[in-house]
Amino acid sequence: MAGVAYVAMGAGLGASGAVAQSLPAANGKTAVQGEGKAKSGKSAKKAAKAVATAKKTAEPEEYQPQLRDESGRLEGDIIVTGLRENVKSARNAKRHAQQIVDVVVAQDIGKLPDKNVPEALARVPGVQIDRDRGEGGSFAEGGGIRIRGLNNVMTTINGSPSFSADKRTTFVQDISSDLVSSIEVYKTRTPDQVEGSQSGVINISLRRPTDFKAGATYALSARADYADQVKKVNPYYSALIAYNAETPIGRLGFSVNGNYNHLTYNEGVRFNALPDWSWDQRQIVAPSTTLGNMYLPRTVGFAGTTGWSERAAFQVSTQWKPDDHWSVTLEGGYANQKMLWSDNYFVVPITASQSDAPPPRLSNIVMSDDGRLVKSLTVDSIDPFGPGRHSYLHETSDYNGRLQLDYTNERIEFTSWINYRRSDNDSNDIFHYLRFSQQPQFDVVFNTPNNPKGGSEITFKNLDLMDRKNYLYIDGFDQVRQHTHSPELEIKADLKFNTFFKAVDWFKIGFRRQRRAYERGYGRRSISNLRLPMSELPDYTLTSNGQTFPGSKAEWLIGDTGSIRKSWPAIVNRVNQVLPDFKGYYPTYDPLARFDGSEGTYAFYAMAHYNVKLLFPIEGIFGTRIVNSLVNLISTQQTTKFEMIDELKTKVTTDSVAVAKGNGLDLLPSFSAIVHFTPKLQLRGSWTREVGRPNAGQLNPQLTLNLENDARPVAAGGNPKLGPVTTYKYDASLEWYFGNTGSMSLAVWQWNQDGFVGNKQGIEYLPETPDVPTLVTRPQNLGKGRFRGIEGQATTFFTFLPGILKSFGASVNGTMNITRQAFPSIDKSGDTVFVYGPYLYVSKYVYNLVGFFERDGLNLRVAYNWRSRQQLWVDAKNPYNNLFLDPVERLDASINYDVNKHLTLALEAANLTRAGNQDYWGSYAMPRDVHYYSRNFSFSVRSRF
Repeated sequence: MAGVAYVAMGAGLGASGAVAQSLPAANGKTAVQGEGKAKSGKSAKKAAKAVATAKKTAEPEEYQPQLRDESGRLEGDIIVTGLRENVKSARNAKRHAQQIVDVVVAQDIGKLPDKNVPEALARVPGVQIDRDRGEGGSFAEGGGIRIRGLNNVMTTINGSPSFSADKRTTFVQDISSDLVSSIEVYKTRTPDQVEGSQSGVINISLRRPTDFKAGATYALSARADYADQVKKVNPYYSALIAYNAETPIGRLGFSVNGNYNHLTYNEGVRFNALPDWSWDQRQIVAPSTTLGNMYLPRTVGFAGTTGWSERAAFQVSTQWKPDDHWSVTLEGGYANQKMLWSDNYFVVPITASQSDAPPPRLSNIVMSDDGRLVKSLTVDSIDPFGPGRHSYLHETSDYNGRLQLDYTNERIEFTSWINYRRSDNDSNDIFHYLRFSQQPQFDVVFNTPNNPKGGSEITFKNLDLMDRKNYLYIDGFDQVRQHTHSPELEIKADLKFNTFFKAVDWFKIGFRRQRRAYERGYGRRSISNLRLPMSELPDYTLTSNGQTFPGSKAEWLIGDTGSIRKSWPAIVNRVNQVLPDFKGYYPTYDPLARFDGSEGTYAFYAMAHYNVKLLFPIEGIFGTRIVNSLVNLISTQQTTKFEMIDELKTKVTTDSVAVAKGNGLDLLPSFSAIVHFTPKLQLRGSWTREVGRPNAGQLNPQLTLNLENDARPVAAGGNPKLGPVTTYKYDASLEWYFGNTGSMSLAVWQWNQDGFVGNKQGIEYLPETPDVPTLVTRPQNLGKGRFRGIEGQATTFFTFLPGILKSFGASVNGTMNITRQAFPSIDKSGDTVFVYGPYLYVSKYVYNLVGFFERDGLNLRVAYNWRSRQQLWVDAKNPYNNLFLDPVERLDASINYDVNKHLTLALEAANLTRAGNQDYWGSYAMPRDVHYYSRNFSFSVRSRF
């Protein structure tokens, strides 16, 4: 939370003559457009005076950032200082946009409002984020970011799509906030913007040389971040050098921007697994008269999400502007992320077993008032289970480069670029688990009254978890290895032509060619009941797992990540003596999990800007984008069947190459209108069609075909014929801009979605079984969804108040999401039916409250974020498998003080209330996870000269 930025909402005024307004002209001077014919005499003098007044009024905005559709980024003097100027800059950028867009502008170099990009996005109306591993964002598909309830948000950098590994989106927490000049959140799209997202686009603008003042600019920053559950200081460093000047061949500039940070985290969890019946008939329940249809978790336990991540990145940019018309940009960068997940898991079986032994004996059962849910019980284990730990090492390297050419004059604006991006990922994980020397006996309360957060409570009766004598064996492991390599080349050109006609004052056409390649390898191996004595592994050392959560008594022993990796060659050698095929430090790549190939698109668009007057001036955009999508992926088909070999019926498994080619065409029309009731009050409506493409893993042609029963064959795999998720968007927003910094808006929308992707069983006739129906499970386009909502926001400084009170300001926004999604399910007859409920992982209500103060270099900020409960799963059969997350809150604060124009000191605090997450199995009587997050405190120093 390194500074204060302003978030504004609404659709901006376009560059039209519908309403008298001031905009930067192509020659760098202020152009004033207005209605009516030329006048003479007194009228001419009045008009000239009005022009002069308008020009004077426009001057503060002329050099502030504006969204430029051609380049897809925020451009202009984006280095603004001071909160009040920051508010003006963000509002001006929004007001002149053609889309409904929210803008977050860095207050200064390295001064986004929060410590990473997802945390800053959480303040934007209609945006929800997840938090994981000590920071905002997650490593799930889409990065844990949703716009108006929908995930799979597209991320672009300077207008070009960005991605991580083989995903369609970027994990934006990996992008250093110190490299970012602004973040734009597009909720509607115009035809000149790249397709591929069902929800919206987040564009991240990085700094370029001509964003800075003439001459040299140097910026350095350092931050020390302390997390109270880790009790360590995390360092953050960044540096920037920029220079631009007029030379005999034009304006030349360069910039180099780099950063490094190291984050250590510790997030504890207490959990109950899904309540269900005890299905194992070997399990003994005392007394024998206990009801058989009672629900209780299969397992309970503790988890410690611990580890570290280390990120380093740099970006280099050069620009040459030989005259007022031409601009050439050459830039590139590299980012590297390394991380270790050393998560602890202590899974305690209740109705399950980690071996061939029967499940534990249950007694002293106490039922809930509903007569079917167990509140507490006593467990006598038959299997001497033990804790486990991950050692997950991950490294991602991203490369980018761009050559961009721009030309502008009074009549045309032309932009073209060649953009290259590559993302490589290598990761491997060793999860091992231990075995106690004796069978544990323990009492379990599934929702303890002894902790204000509730959750599971386990009391061991016969086992000291800190006594090394109670740990005998490494009992098993699960090892995973993965590699992905994905480069993309993009060629793009846009041409905008300013016409001589007022009704259609400009039109724009463009072309985009993109090709992305994939290469993915995945291997996995596991073994259980190993019974490998720890005494045979001299490099394996038991250590305490540490305090899993505040006040935790759940402490046990297990080898740390270094210990298991040092011992791994000895473990592999030992297993190899029993299983000769088990060899090598890593598992071999599974041909069924492998795929490679490419996908690409050809896109063309045409759009125009119109002006009409029907009671009020109206302007808007109409146009369409045509996209031809090509897919060419290669994987493996594995077929198992019986054959007669030497007169014996023998099961034979064969692998063959599976190739999938696809060719799709999408037409994406859009239309918008802005009604200007007054120069400060406007209403905008928008209609667009969007498509969200499946990821490469879902399109993978891999197939597993089982013909052992040739009368009833079954198969499972990917679906290369999977279609996109389509969304028809209807949006409207009413905006009022007042004063120098004030704005208010109210937006409504309805987004109708079709093609929800989920796995489905269906009958198909495959080439191998042309006359026999095969039951195939694969991803399919299934149910429809509907998303409605209301957003409201208001932001202003209290300039109407006297004295020091005018230095205060506030921003408030709120969102209501009303969602309805059809989820596929299988009924008792085996037919597909749909269960209707709210879209998963979406809060119905979200609001942000931000108060700020700025005076004499002192900058204060307090921000509060709240989200209502989220539905995480829907199940028509098991009433407890209707999982939901309780409301989530977060309180942050910061103090920034400008010692002088070159030096800024800052104190920041995040999650002051130490809020965590709690979710529940269908009711508050049975918690699933109680998740603990750290409070963070940091001190930073920034210098700029």
